[in-house]
Amino acid sequence: MPEPTTLSTWGLPGMFFVAMLAGSVVPVPSEAMLAALIYNGTPPVTATVVATVGNVLGALTLYILGQWVSRGGGGPVGRWIARRRAKEGPRMARTEEKLRTWGAPALLMSWLPILGDAFVLAGGFVGVRPVPFIFFVTLGKGIRYAFVALSTTAAM
Repeated sequence: MPEPTTLSTWGLPGMFFVAMLAGSVVPVPSEAMLAALIYNGTPPVTATVVATVGNVLGALTLYILGQWVSRGGGGPVGRWIARRRAKEGPRMARTEEKLRTWGAPALLMSWLPILGDAFVLAGGFVGVRPVPFIFFVTLGKGIRYAFVALSTTAAM
């Protein structure tokens, strides 16, 4: 994968794509790209909105996958998730329990590295409704990107 400074030459479409990948399970440097874009003159609010929308769409792929697998679908992907759930059993069980207890507001934690993916996937498993899912995931991820944007602007 190219360095973040190279990715920043892709502009806002590249930011959207990288953030979307980062919102799924692909580990890419979306925060570094956001900082590079802002440093290179992209308006912070625009870059933050594009990154947030892309990241939420990536999270929606995990959410839909969680719903699909919880209904018995998935084929090879479903089997992979079943193995992952077995391997991460206690952590995934705690995440699902937190979502059942706290509901959609627990999805504010979706911005966390690695654990956030578990929250998003569990949101699909436990049946969080789409509108609250989108609201809380957008809020959590938007706050993270806003913090990166503010930090970058302050450092310039």
